[in-house]
Amino acid sequence: MHFYRKVFQILISRLKINKMEYSYIINDVHRTVLVTVIGELYANDFAKLNIDVCSVAQELNYKLIFDFTNAVVRIGLGEVYFWFSDHLGQFNTPSIRIPTAHIANDLNESFFRFVEVAWTNRGSRTKMFKEVERALEWLNQFDRERVFL
Repeated sequence: MHFYRKVFQILISRLKINKMEYSYIINDVHRTVLVTVIGELYANDFAKLNIDVCSVAQELNYKLIFDFTNAVVRIGLGEVYFWFSDHLGQFNTPSIRIPTAHIANDLNESFFRFVEVAWTNRGSRTKMFKEVERALEWLNQFDRERVFL
């Protein structure tokens, strides 16, 4: 019995659970909320994060940048396709109009390309980038309008 307990302890110690964590910075110069996400990204965790951060951006009338370069996406494409009906049904619909840039890494680039197409088709102002600077250039086009009109 002692042997199995030891093997179990070794297996548990090798199992690395990277819970999603995030932080955000409000940039008044660019009128953006930059959200940095690290760890494993699951749909339910991102839904909560999305509502929290969208509320901040909506209150300030700012644009959003999500930096996923240090995240591992664990969300399926079906979940992306039905995102608005499954996760934003109870949330304020103007949040989908917030101009939003997703910064992807090489591993999650194709996922965020799909997000861009699926969500743009639903009326969202969403685009995928590999660099924050390019995202800011794209987001600048929305400076002359109020985000929620």
